[in-house]
Amino acid sequence: MKWIALLLFCVGCGDEAQPLASGDAEFADPASGLTGVWTTNGVDETFGAVEVEMALEVDGRLRMVLLLASGGSRSFPGTWELDADELVLRGVYFAPDGESRVRWTLEDAVLVLEDAVGQRQQWRRRV
Repeated sequence: MKWIALLLFCVGCGDEAQPLASGDAEFADPASGLTGVWTTNGVDETFGAVEVEMALEVDGRLRMVLLLASGGSRSFPGTWELDADELVLRGVYFAPDGESRVRWTLEDAVLVLEDAVGQRQQWRRRV
């Protein structure tokens, strides 16, 4: 899961609010809570410090954008979907397999993604 290896991880935000997760019964349409633009900061192997944008569109399109410290950017198209309790992200950005499956939790404006080995990453909703 290259995308996790490229980014710095922010673990826990200390908020006492109860998170909404993919399995919560009261979260009737989880996809509606996930759509929008999410950001995090990290370090890319090639470009150094970056801000990463992840745009999840209603129609299943995905756009991953690396915003470089130099002012440039790199954009990677793809798709996304929910499969049971996982967020499935597909595209060139997720090399070498072209796919990343992560468990997710949504708490207010923070999206926490967790991979199969338990690494967690926080994404904040772009306003």
